Amino acid sequence: MSRITLYQDKRLTLIGGEDHMLGSFLQLYDKEKQDETPEGEGLIYDWSMFFGTETNYTGIPIDTGKKPIEIIREYIKENKGDAHDNI
Repeated sequence: MSRITLYQDKRLTLIGGEDHMLGSFLQLYDKEKQDETPEGEGLIYDWSMFFGTETNYTGIPIDTGKKPIEIIREYIKENKGDAHDNI
């Protein structure tokens, strides 16, 4: 499995990569939501080619026809801290 940080600021981290079972995947973490997520990690969006969207606490509905990366970009735009990278 390859796993790289695609975006990171003081609040948000976007991880992406390739998994031999799941295919491409994206995971968005929000430090301010750690206490509100089941595992306490702040995982607010989890998508893979194999399973589709499994977790979505972004407040952006997945049934709008937006692609996963569009949902992630919108959330980052609305919630970003001081960016170190651009998505």
